[in-house]
Amino acid sequence: MSDIARIVGLGIIITVLLAHLRKRYPELAPELSLAFVVGVFLILMGPLGRVLQVFSELGQRADLSGFYLGVILRSIGIAYLTALGAQVSKDAGEEAVALVIEIAGKIMILMISIPVVVAILDSLVGLLP
Repeated sequence: MSDIARIVGLGIIITVLLAHLRKRYPELAPELSLAFVVGVFLILMGPLGRVLQVFSELGQRADLSGFYLGVILRSIGIAYLTALGAQVSKDAGEEAVALVIEIAGKIMILMISIPVVVAILDSLVGLLP
């Protein structure tokens, strides 16, 4: 709970600073925003490791193949990174770059999901008489 309190408190402070900074020094605002994002990721590295460990244990309990669990976790990671990159680009006023990042993320998720889709289709075809 203390981590989220620190993150939210720092986020509010950064938001107020960015509001004032954008008026006088708009070129510095994206750097401050990016520094905040990096700081939050560093704070979240420990909890993220625990989350990945829990997902791995759940996958083993459910007798889920490590391959499929890997696809799920990579898809989640790509989605989060894509959203982050797109939002940072939007904050910097680069809407076109944000759109390309979003499209690239969607394509990458589709690419890593192809083996799962093929396995599902193979299973369905095997059920047909």
